[in-house]
Amino acid sequence: MSLRTDLEVILKLDGWHTRDALAKFVANLDESDYRQRTPAQNNALHLGFKLIANALNEAGLDMRKVLKPEVEIPWTTLSVKDHLFRPVMKAMTSKESTTELAKLGEIEGVWDTVMRFLGQNHGLDYIPFPSNADNIAPLKSELG
Repeated sequence: MSLRTDLEVILKLDGWHTRDALAKFVANLDESDYRQRTPAQNNALHLGFKLIANALNEAGLDMRKVLKPEVEIPWTTLSVKDHLFRPVMKAMTSKESTTELAKLGEIEGVWDTVMRFLGQNHGLDYIPFPSNADNIAPLKSELG
């Protein structure tokens, strides 16, 4: 859940229940549950999508071979995000947007699941998640 959703639930309580629920919420608050990923992590995620796209294309595994049998469609950073990463993310976390993923754990968990699928079903070698922030350049030109 989001911080906003959790607080909205508390605000819907009656009178003294609100104060008690808010006190309990604050006492048990783990701020890391509500942090979004950093810009460097966002860049790493999109660089990873680009690495997967390049590896799939180099292996001759266009989107038709992985997803759609009718049309030969080369992979892009955004198609990896929208057609591989996001569906797995939704199934694993019930979250709609990559911006909602927890900085630690969720991104890597989804990444590993996608890479395991590509390895087992298409023979693609594992691509480690990019983690060295100093070597990650923003990909705004490709992302639009």
